[in-house]
Amino acid sequence: MRHSMLHLAPLLLVAACADAAAPDPSESTAKTASYATAGTNDNGAQVSTQRQVIEETYELGLPRVTQCVGEPIMVTGRTEMVLQEVLVPGGKFHGTFHMTEQGSSGVGMITGLQYRFVQTQNEEVRIEGDLPYEDTAIFDRRVISQGSTPNFYLHNVYHFTINANGELVVERNEVSRVCR
Repeated sequence: MRHSMLHLAPLLLVAACADAAAPDPSESTAKTASYATAGTNDNGAQVSTQRQVIEETYELGLPRVTQCVGEPIMVTGRTEMVLQEVLVPGGKFHGTFHMTEQGSSGVGMITGLQYRFVQTQNEEVRIEGDLPYEDTAIFDRRVISQGSTPNFYLHNVYHFTINANGELVVERNEVSRVCR
């Protein structure tokens, strides 16, 4: 399928924000639960939805976060990811990816201070036939202390364009970080 690389788009976009408040997979213990549904709607479009919930514990020790809050954080996270794809006859494709934290929290590894994590990622891809196409993803991440320690905020907009030859011709990664 010519659009099969779109299955990887959410993973590529997460990788684009590697310095954001995300776990190091090599130091993670994760449990996952997932399901998928597929079918055809009344218009002949093939619709599939994949949902995955990841529960994990990991050390958050990324430099920009620890510089802000003053310590690494042991995180107990629960993240839900939903990927929906619609393939319409004639080569049209619509895909959405949504990720949210579901009550994730953490404990400062030096002070024992409690932290709350709020994170979302939204992405939408539309292709009206063959290439070219564009994709934009928006990430918002917050590490919120339960005391007077500063909070860490990250807002990231990642955009790319693939031309008719399948080449990456535009890539923008706008990141703003605030420690307050």
